[in-house]
Amino acid sequence: MTDSLPGRRPRPLKTLTHGDWGKNDGLAAGPEASSGGAAAAAPPDALSSLPIDILDNIFSRLHIYDVVRTSALSRAWRRRSETLPSVDLSHSAGISASDVDALFLRRGTAPVRAFRLPSRDPSWVACGYFDDWLLCLSRRGVRDLALGFLSRRGFIWLHSCLFSCRELTRLSLIRCRIPPAPAGHAGFPNLKTLRLERVFVAGGGGQGHAGREFASLIASSPVLEEAELLFLMLVGDGPDEEWMIRAPNLRKLSIIGPHAYGGQTENLPRLEEAVLFGENYAKFLTGMVGVTKLDFRCISIWPTEVDVLEKLLFLFENLRSLSITVNFCETSNIFSMFCLLRSAPVLEELDVWAWSDGTQEIEANNEFFNVQCADQFFAKLHVVHMKMFSYLANEMHFMEFVLSKARVLRVLYVTLEPDASCSNEEFVTGIAEYPRASPDAQIIFMGREPESSNDFFRGLMTTKIEDSDEGTQTDEARPRRRQRMNFESVAQVDQLEEEILKLVKERDQIAADCLGVTKEINVILEESRKFRKYSDSCMQLLCERFNINYGEICQPCIAPSSDCSGTSKPGGTRVDAVVNDAGSSPEDSPEDPCRP
Repeated sequence: MTDSLPGRRPRPLKTLTHGDWGKNDGLAAGPEASSGGAAAAAPPDALSSLPIDILDNIFSRLHIYDVVRTSALSRAWRRRSETLPSVDLSHSAGISASDVDALFLRRGTAPVRAFRLPSRDPSWVACGYFDDWLLCLSRRGVRDLALGFLSRRGFIWLHSCLFSCRELTRLSLIRCRIPPAPAGHAGFPNLKTLRLERVFVAGGGGQGHAGREFASLIASSPVLEEAELLFLMLVGDGPDEEWMIRAPNLRKLSIIGPHAYGGQTENLPRLEEAVLFGENYAKFLTGMVGVTKLDFRCISIWPTEVDVLEKLLFLFENLRSLSITVNFCETSNIFSMFCLLRSAPVLEELDVWAWSDGTQEIEANNEFFNVQCADQFFAKLHVVHMKMFSYLANEMHFMEFVLSKARVLRVLYVTLEPDASCSNEEFVTGIAEYPRASPDAQIIFMGREPESSNDFFRGLMTTKIEDSDEGTQTDEARPRRRQRMNFESVAQVDQLEEEILKLVKERDQIAADCLGVTKEINVILEESRKFRKYSDSCMQLLCERFNINYGEICQPCIAPSSDCSGTSKPGGTRVDAVVNDAGSSPEDSPEDPCRP
């Protein structure tokens, strides 16, 4: 390739002409591309008249081989695929590194506005192909960059030329290692969307403080509006590290993962939506005073997090929707939930995901909940979703408490977890007797959650990313997990019994069908016997009328000749050799019975 990193030995590439472009890699352009003779002018096609943005959208959904083959459509399309602003290889399975090299070579210096490349080939990482491609993209003004290594083992080691892509507006990385920013880096002045999934961030100078490096990356993106951080690994960072997230234009922030990060958030004045799912994340709420939709799912609450929530110096004046995960067996979880509820005076929609694991530390009855609530509690609460309830006493008391306090409540949706200790009928009967402060409140039982809900949240919180290239790991077995597996065994036995009963019913149905078919066959045989008897009577009547011996007609043809046309096949019964002329006399009939 013409663009290569300093000190890197360039890979040898053959010079591709338009006729042999991708000949060995499946990127054949077709016969029209190599034809040199003059062709008749073709009428303009409908695709050529489409705007470039629509064509780019269409081509981004095709395999790159099919995109290149469009050059054979006409002369107008010969170079069309090379001038499109986007190169999307997410739908191009089976491509090789030489195919990607050829794409850059064919495009020359044409700008690349969007580039998307997921990879599963470890050799691409080992040979440093991504470094060369990233250098090319930085020189072609890439704005939308999505790189990912989809294998469970290995990561893409990105080169520092990533920080040269100053025109980036969207950056999405999966299983990559981001190096420290070079000295004097001015940041990404146009970056609006950032998505990092299982990404390692290295500290400056090869030492720790990766949290500060990440905070510097966010701060150097002044127009950042959306940040999604999934299982982000900050090398050397810990819960006691001090760094600050500063993003004055951030509107949506998602932090999901099992790592206890350090740092906090400075005031985020434009933040509208936030998702916090992990450990030691309560401190990030200190800068979210204006949030309108909050998803706070911290299953393991630290005592320090309760202190943070109790000492909040503000109210969430704009918070309309709150989704929270609560372990009703732990007192710290219950206290954290009420800290948030007291700080949300205009809350309209509440989602409570129960994740009760273990034994109840205290009995949280109505008296306990009344002590926790404040004036005008649930003043504007209209809709409540309670999910994954397991029929524990604390859960049921909280449900009763909500119904008794929400004066404008319209509907309460309830779902049980798959291995709840009660039946559906028992649960519905119990909640129907709870008093309601709102005359319009309705309770709708939605059944039980699918088993996949257990696996999703449990797997999400037990996933770890190690500094080595290991994939995901699982926690030690938990009592609730073993209990669920026992329920699965019982459910499997019940399912097998149902299948056996179903097979028995199918067998009985088949036997009944066979009996019915047998009866029909007997009826058909009886009808055929009646028809045979009727046909014999007709033949005898004809023989008596024409004075023909009936026994002679019914005799088989012993030696049929080749010109005998009255028999369908040799040895057949004679049925049409009586007389050709119905009025002929016996004397006129031929002597040879097979002669017409």
